[in-house]
Amino acid sequence: MAVITVSREFGSGGETLARRVAEKLGFLLVNKKTITEGLQSIDVFEPDLDMDERAVQMGSDDLYSKYISCLHEYLYELSNQENLVLLGRGGQILFKDFDPSYHVKIISPLEKRISRIMRLYNLREEAALKLVREQDENKKQYLRQIFDEDWMNMELYDLVLNTGGTSLETSADIIATAYQLQYRDIESGISEEAEITPEEITFPQEEEAQFMHPSEEEFAKMLDFYRIKWEYEPRTFPLEWDSEGNISEAFTPDFYLPEQDLYVEITTQRQKLVWKKNKKVRRLKELYPDVNIKIIYHKDYKSLLRRFDLEEED
Repeated sequence: MAVITVSREFGSGGETLARRVAEKLGFLLVNKKTITEGLQSIDVFEPDLDMDERAVQMGSDDLYSKYISCLHEYLYELSNQENLVLLGRGGQILFKDFDPSYHVKIISPLEKRISRIMRLYNLREEAALKLVREQDENKKQYLRQIFDEDWMNMELYDLVLNTGGTSLETSADIIATAYQLQYRDIESGISEEAEITPEEITFPQEEEAQFMHPSEEEFAKMLDFYRIKWEYEPRTFPLEWDSEGNISEAFTPDFYLPEQDLYVEITTQRQKLVWKKNKKVRRLKELYPDVNIKIIYHKDYKSLLRRFDLEEED
């Protein structure tokens, strides 16, 4: 069976291109969703580790090394069953000597990628630039840690395509045609699809707020006492995206005070247990510097309760 691998700079449109090429050629698109569902069906789950933690575990007999081995075995097995368009995952190295295979690198000028990310994710230029650099660095680290290869080594690819001045539809045609010219016995099918945008996180709003914790209800009562207008969880802020542009982490502050233009997050955890929430707030401020947000910690919340002679519910 045949394999086309697609490596891409973040924001270059590689995810959309991979899907369009797969549909034109009638191949199976193998992306994060395909891999996650396939591995979970055999009880294999990706460890929740950051890049530094992965680097420590690589080369050992730890959980992440075992996951990578299972991932590669799964991809090899899948390539024996279906024609594939593989998005990322070091496919250009995994299938380097696989016949027939075709390896594509998608690039685009930095300003074009920043503009696209600003439009897709509704981010300011500074935040979009930060996200692009983070994602590109993650791809570089992945290839270096897993394969000891340079992500920017152009000799790994059969075709390097710049989408900066070419539409995604034309780019998909170029890839499909280039592959067909190299392997003329592959039949192609033509289809068109609107450009893929990441799924937005939305939460239905109830007419009356349905609080997730008693502390939030008590805080709302205090706001009402002072006649301060408030909205409960009106907006979710995407904080992290995976390599395919899907939202992987988001944060929904508990309250928004429109007259003060302030978001408020209530936490009744002990101070030493709130580091994850603090980390999310720091990330939010990096990506959305115009957003004002304040965390009310356990001790502050207890002080407010005493002031209003309220008892905290368990």
